[in-house]
Amino acid sequence: MFEMQDNEEFKLVIHRKKRTSFARKCCDSTVTLPVVVVDNDDDDDDDDEDNGSNFNINHETLSGMILEAEVELKNSSFADNVFYSLGDSLNALRLDGISEILCYGLGHFSSCRSSKYQLALLLSLKKYYNSRVYVYDPVFYSHEIELLKRFDCNVIEINEEGKRIVQDSVTLIYMPHCSIYLTNNFLYTNWSKRLNKCILLTNSFSIVTDNLTKANKSVSLDYVLRIRPYVTEIPLRNNFIYKDVFSDLNIHIFLEENINAIPQSFWNKRDEPCYRGAEIHYLTAKQTEQIDAKNCCTEDET
Repeated sequence: MFEMQDNEEFKLVIHRKKRTSFARKCCDSTVTLPVVVVDNDDDDDDDDEDNGSNFNINHETLSGMILEAEVELKNSSFADNVFYSLGDSLNALRLDGISEILCYGLGHFSSCRSSKYQLALLLSLKKYYNSRVYVYDPVFYSHEIELLKRFDCNVIEINEEGKRIVQDSVTLIYMPHCSIYLTNNFLYTNWSKRLNKCILLTNSFSIVTDNLTKANKSVSLDYVLRIRPYVTEIPLRNNFIYKDVFSDLNIHIFLEENINAIPQSFWNKRDEPCYRGAEIHYLTAKQTEQIDAKNCCTEDET
């Protein structure tokens, strides 16, 4: 639950006694994991990935790896923290569930450990809340797209640059380690009071924007900076076994009383973001089209 402190900020109080109930509700004990043989990457650089999408993939083996990661994640204290914090967030928002999950930036989960566990969290959230999932990353390999569809995820087909309009249903926006500029794009597209139906599970607003402000690089992040005073940020304790997987990932909500206190003129100022000269750290729609065109030419030549 949330407790009000003397400085009128919200503090999240986490209760740990019912850890097993969350794991049991999320985890289907009837799932039989296939026997898989994989390289132990504990001592490897997490960013070491295969350099292409044409290497041989056994879909059953890859599926088994993801399911094993999901079980490992759901039995962790970090998962408890996420689910309890989301539950308290929904109570504070007077909402009773999450209808949709919008996910950007998973990366190559077939070859990158961080991406694999980030997908495992997405699948756990999907099962627990029985949510529709929409997912996109311009770097997905074809076999990763196929596997996501097998997991009943809707793969977005075009690069929207984070500019997807959410409907009136409660939506969790999950962007692990994504560019803050994608978050800015999302806020711009949904710049209205309906943000109080959105929960952002993203890199910490406070950490990212403070760092950018100190570096004098925040001028183009207008929407993140403008909404920040009205955001309640719930820190997540980074106690997963692999510290780099969910580092700086926090929950951000927009309480109704804060949203309703904002004058209409605040929402009326809504110019499309311009990032000229900024290092935005994501592939634009134009860059994605150029890569796709190049790949098509390569396939035609072969």
